[in-house]
Amino acid sequence: MFYIKLAVRNFKKSLTNFAPFLLATTVMFAMTFIIANISFSNDLDKLAGAQYAKFMLIAGLVIVVFFSIIIVSYSYRFLLKQRTREFGLYNILGLNKRQISTISFWELVIAFSLTVITGTVVGLILSQFLFLVFTKIIGEAYFNLGISVFAIELSVITFFIIFCLLMCFAFFTIRKHSAISLLKDSSRGEREPRGRLFVAILSVLFLGTAYYMAITIKNPLVALMIFFIAALLVIIGTYLLYIGATIFVLKRQKANKAYYYKPEHFITTSSMLYRMKTNAVGLANITILVTMTFVTIATSVALFVGVQDVIKDLFPKNTDVKVFGSDIKQNTTKLDTFIKDNKLGNKSRLTYSSFSTSTDFQPDQAKHVKITTETSVTKDYAALLFVTRKDMIALGNTIPEVSDNQVLMYNLKSNRDVKTMDWYGEKLSVIKASGKLKNLPNPYNVYITVVKDDQELIKLTDLFNKSNVIKSKDGSTRSQTIIINTDTLFNLSEKNQAILLAKENDTVRVSTKTDVSKMMNGITGGFLFIGFLLGMTFILGAALIIYYKQISEGAEDKRSYRILQEIGLTKKEVKQVIDSQVLIVFFMPIVVSIIHFSAAFLMIDKLIKLFGVSNTSIIAKVSIITIAIISIIYYLIYRKTSKIYYRIVER
Repeated sequence: MFYIKLAVRNFKKSLTNFAPFLLATTVMFAMTFIIANISFSNDLDKLAGAQYAKFMLIAGLVIVVFFSIIIVSYSYRFLLKQRTREFGLYNILGLNKRQISTISFWELVIAFSLTVITGTVVGLILSQFLFLVFTKIIGEAYFNLGISVFAIELSVITFFIIFCLLMCFAFFTIRKHSAISLLKDSSRGEREPRGRLFVAILSVLFLGTAYYMAITIKNPLVALMIFFIAALLVIIGTYLLYIGATIFVLKRQKANKAYYYKPEHFITTSSMLYRMKTNAVGLANITILVTMTFVTIATSVALFVGVQDVIKDLFPKNTDVKVFGSDIKQNTTKLDTFIKDNKLGNKSRLTYSSFSTSTDFQPDQAKHVKITTETSVTKDYAALLFVTRKDMIALGNTIPEVSDNQVLMYNLKSNRDVKTMDWYGEKLSVIKASGKLKNLPNPYNVYITVVKDDQELIKLTDLFNKSNVIKSKDGSTRSQTIIINTDTLFNLSEKNQAILLAKENDTVRVSTKTDVSKMMNGITGGFLFIGFLLGMTFILGAALIIYYKQISEGAEDKRSYRILQEIGLTKKEVKQVIDSQVLIVFFMPIVVSIIHFSAAFLMIDKLIKLFGVSNTSIIAKVSIITIAIISIIYYLIYRKTSKIYYRIVER
C-alpha cells in the first residue's frame, strides 16, 4: 500500500512530466480503438463495399498498433530519462532497486488505467463522428455505429502488452545503473561521434538505389512489387544519412578554420557534433514520419479523387448490358430479346461489339510489334480493345476509312511508335489516331484498336483462338480463347437497374454506374479514411519527437549558453546561435522529406494507375497541396515547441 501511495503522490507532483506520456498513450489507444471499433462493428457490414473497406481498416489497424509501440516507447524513454535523478535519490535515501522498481510498476499501472479509461471514452465519442465521416466518404447514408466489445478487448490487450514492455524496460534501466549513475543519467550528454565516411557513402548508395528504382520503373505491376523494398531502402538510407553524412559534413566544417572559428558557426557546429548520435536518430525518425504522412495522405486523396474520373470514363451511360458469344449476330439477337423481355425499348440505346486482350506491346527498332503465344505480360504490359469502325460511328464518332489488314489505334503513347503489327501471323498496318472516342467505356491503359468491320473483328478473334491451343504431354489440349462482347449502353432509373441486375444470367451481364461507384468508393473511401488516420498518427509522432527534442536539448544547451554568456557572448549573439541551430535541426527533416516524396512521386503515380487513375495532373496537384498543408502544420509545431526551448535556455 505504501508503494501505491508513493506512486500516486509522484504522479500528482510530477504531472507536468507525465502529461506528454499520458497524452501519447491516450491518443494512440483512442486511435487504435476507433479503427478497431469501426472494423469489427456489425454495422460496417451493412454498407456497400464493406468487405473492401474492412480489409483497408484492418491493414491500417496493424500499422497503427506498430507505430503505437514506437511512439509510446519513445515517450516513456524520455519520461524515464527525466526521472532517473529521482530514482537515484530514492536509492541514496535507503530504497533498494527492487523497491524503486515496485514504485515504477505502480506508476505504470496508474498510467495504464488512465489511458484505458480516457482513451475508451474519447474513442467512443470520436468513433461515432469518424464513422459518420467514413459513411459520407463512401456515399452511404447509414450512420449508426454500435460498440464492439471485441474492439475494446483488443485495444486493452494490445496496450497491456505495450505497458508490459515498458515495465521491462524500466526494470532493466533501474537495475542496470548505480545510484550515482542514476543521479547523473538525466544530464549525461552524448560523446562527440566519429565521422564515418563509409556510413555516409552507404547512405548515398541506399537512397540512390531507391530513387533510381522509383524513377526508372515503368510497369505499375513491377512498381507494386518493389515499392516496399524501395521504402525500406529509403528508411535505412535516411538513418545512415543523418548518422553518417551529416556528421561527415559537420566534421568537414570543423576542419575548415575560416568557417569554424566564427561565434555563430563555432557554437552551432560544436553543439550539434557533441550530441549528434542521439540527435541524428531523432531527426531520422521525424523525417520518416513526415515522409509517410506525405505518402499516405497524398496517395489516398489522389486515389479517391481520381477514381471518380475513372468511373465517368467507364460509364458514358449509367447502365451497361453485355452479351458474350462467338458470333456478333447471335449476340445482337440475344441482346434484343433481353431488352424486349424487360420492356426497355430502344430509346437512347448505344450498341457496339468488341474483344480485348492483354499482351506485351513493345515495338522493335523497325516500329514493328509481334504478338504470339509466347508473349509475356510482365515486360511491357498493355491492354488492347478491338472495335469496329461502324460501331464507333454509331456511337457518335467521326472515324477515317479503314481498309483490310489495317487498324486505327487510339491512346498510343509517344514511347510506343508502332507502324506495323503481327497479330498471330496476320500482318496489320497501324495508323496512330489522336483524340478520344465518345460514348465508349475507356479504362486506363487500354489501346483502342479500330478495325474495318465485323468480319475483320471475327477474323482476328479466330486467329487468336487457333494460335492459343496448347497440347500437353498426355495428348490433351488447353486453350485461352477470346470471345466477342456486344454491349448496349442505357440511361435507366435505379428501379430498372435493379430489375436488370436481378435478371442477368450466364450469357448476359449487367453493370451499373451506381454499383461500381459503391464498390470503388468502398475501396478508395476506406483507403482515404485510413490515409487520414495514419497521417494524423504519423504527424502526431513527429510532433511528440520534436517536443521531446526541444525539452531535452533545451536542458542540455542551458548550461552551455550560460557559460558562453559568462565568457562574453551577448544575449543577441546567443539568440542568433539558437536560431541558427534550431532552424537547421528542425527544418532539415521537412526538406529531406520533400526530396524523398518527390523521388517517390513517379512510383506512387504508377501504383495509383493500377486503379485506372491515369490523370497525373490530379495526382500532382493533390501532392503539392498535401505538402503545403503538412509543411504549415510542421511549421506551427516548430513555432510552438521552439518557444519551450527558448524559455528553458533563457531561464
